[in-house]
Amino acid sequence: MNHKIVVLFLLGLLQLNSFAQTAPWTPNKPVRLIIPQVAGGGADAIGRTIGQALSEKIGQPVIVDNKPGINGGLGVDVLMNSPADGYNLILVYTSLMAINPAVYEKLSYSPLKDLKPLGSICEVPLVMIASSKVPANNMPDFIAALKKDSQSVFGASSGNGSFSHMLIEMMNAKAGIKMTHIPFKGEGPAVAHVMSGQDSIIYVGTPATIIPNVQAGRLKAIGVTTAQRMSQLPNIPTFVEGGLTDFNESFWYGLAASSNTPPQILEAYYKAVNDAANTDSLQANLSKMGCNSLPLKAADFTEKIKSDITKYASVAKSVNMKVD
Repeated sequence: MNHKIVVLFLLGLLQLNSFAQTAPWTPNKPVRLIIPQVAGGGADAIGRTIGQALSEKIGQPVIVDNKPGINGGLGVDVLMNSPADGYNLILVYTSLMAINPAVYEKLSYSPLKDLKPLGSICEVPLVMIASSKVPANNMPDFIAALKKDSQSVFGASSGNGSFSHMLIEMMNAKAGIKMTHIPFKGEGPAVAHVMSGQDSIIYVGTPATIIPNVQAGRLKAIGVTTAQRMSQLPNIPTFVEGGLTDFNESFWYGLAASSNTPPQILEAYYKAVNDAANTDSLQANLSKMGCNSLPLKAADFTEKIKSDITKYASVAKSVNMKVD
């Protein structure tokens, strides 16, 4: 009789152990979301909105920790020096994952070796704005002006190796033009210079600061970089409509964890992040910030990152685009 009790007890322990190994992981304390940008900026607002939606899915608070610096690299370093236990995540975006590897000679991290993408959330279309001195109100006339005189329009960017710089070089290649690039120290100064009307100059950037000035008539909008028009600027054609074949670029956002995170924890986040990304309320809130829905699962998001790394590396190499 005692022997049977011992056997049943051992079988019970084996069943409990098996259940413990297969039960989904769930967090039991607050999760830190590292946002590798300054507080109060566009990425911060988007990250906080995503963090709130994720919190509702995992049943724990998501606490934002802003770690700006080194074009996002500081935030990655902080993540890599934190426990890979599911309680430390990072907001990732186009420049951090796909452009930095293309333009920096030395990068402190490897996007897909050090980080594990959990899923994408949204994408932000870019808008090309022009000063009043630009001799064009649409893409065909803009291209024609530059083909006639390569110094008729200049291209402002938010800095060497930035996404706006990358887009200028992509336009040059696709349209067969040679627009001169002028780097500024950030998007704010670039937009301000275009608005000043001092020069015949364009800028391709995020819509948050651009849309109000376009709607108020202070800036000309020439085109939108995504395949579809923006709902906020329905009358502005896409680059493709303006003659730039296959032009479909956006600034995307998603979440990632350390690549050292245990598989069971990653699996839990794959589901939670995708569930959050497909939440109507989250996408409605992000839409107010100029974001379009882009709920890619982890595997598809990883493939997109790989594709973008290859694409931007090719562009950077073609014009020797480097950041010291």
